[in-house]
Amino acid sequence: MKKERKDKDFVKAAYFEGGRAGIEAYVKKELRYPKEALEAKVEGTVSVRYTVDYKGKVTEANIIAGIGHGCDEEALRIVRSMQFKVPDEGKIKSKYSNKLHIHFRLPGSPAQLPSTKKIDGIDGQMQVSYQVTVTPPTIKKPITIPKPSTSYQIQIDWPTVEKEE
Repeated sequence: MKKERKDKDFVKAAYFEGGRAGIEAYVKKELRYPKEALEAKVEGTVSVRYTVDYKGKVTEANIIAGIGHGCDEEALRIVRSMQFKVPDEGKIKSKYSNKLHIHFRLPGSPAQLPSTKKIDGIDGQMQVSYQVTVTPPTIKKPITIPKPSTSYQIQIDWPTVEKEE
């Protein structure tokens, strides 16, 4: 019979309040489409890998795939300003890594997305679309370490005795 694991046996990861919807709302509130990207009519997806420490702060943020023209810097600024919640049961100080994809879309683009935000653009007011995608971390199979087996090897060296005649 297998022993049931209780919820308290697992390390709890840091989380953003509101989950995916909370992250989308935060990005919607904080996103400022870079002026350089507007002028160059750049759109695309910026992928960011970030690490959250045991206090809920983003300690590392790196661009995995960027589009330039200030969009990479804007995505990093948003991710670095995020504050995560950490479960109180944390006797273990652990880090949590995840990926975030921020999609920058210009108005009138074929891939118009449902989330929009009005900003001051080059030619008056402009509406910019964006989408946030959160990729959960991949959970690998737990590694089972076999119980060590004990084996002994004994070697006895007997002295050779020559027989006298």
